[in-house]
Amino acid sequence: MAEQPETAPVLELTPDEIERFPKHLREKIRAAGGPRGGLRRWVLIGAGSGQDATVIRTTARAVGRIVGQRRRNMTERNIEALVDLYLEGQERVDVDRDLDQDNAELRARYLREVPTYTAADIHQLMHGSRLSNPSEPASRWNREKRVFAVRHGRARYFPRFQFADGHPLPVIKKVLKRLPDDMTPWQIAFWFWSGNGWLDGRPPEEALGDEEEILNAADCLREPAVG
Repeated sequence: MAEQPETAPVLELTPDEIERFPKHLREKIRAAGGPRGGLRRWVLIGAGSGQDATVIRTTARAVGRIVGQRRRNMTERNIEALVDLYLEGQERVDVDRDLDQDNAELRARYLREVPTYTAADIHQLMHGSRLSNPSEPASRWNREKRVFAVRHGRARYFPRFQFADGHPLPVIKKVLKRLPDDMTPWQIAFWFWSGNGWLDGRPPEEALGDEEEILNAADCLREPAVG
């Protein structure tokens, strides 16, 4: 029978235990984000060789990314469910996270107050009838970042202010290119919808005719905060 590989020893450490480490180790841990930098639990894993250590380290990083993505997906699903409830005029009982609730309320309000198109609506405007692929050209415009869409459930909704006569306004593509790359579609929607100090308090969606000013407002989001 083949010899079974040894299980790597694993030890969980608390912040108080880490504080008793030698100074040079504490500094390395703090540089990595803890224990006072936000990470509350640390795990020490033993490795039998440098090669094993490399594999364990790479695997741990991959697992961390997967866990983070799963949590983001769960949060997104929770918000989606809350949006459905608010759009139906119902109340959520025992809300677990105030942030999820606030976000859901804001999304529901957005979908009630901001006129939007579906991809099929845009297809109808362009062609006058629903042909072979009603998701086009809206899906292509979204991929090309000529417009943006927010998702609720399985449907995408394209705010109407981005269009004129069924076609994307050129300024939208320029603005989207200037906004930070990590902004989500919902964050972009709220940015266009909210009053902006760089635009004298006007929402960007109401300042599309002032191209230079709105591009400057988008650029300001990329600048690091001071103070």
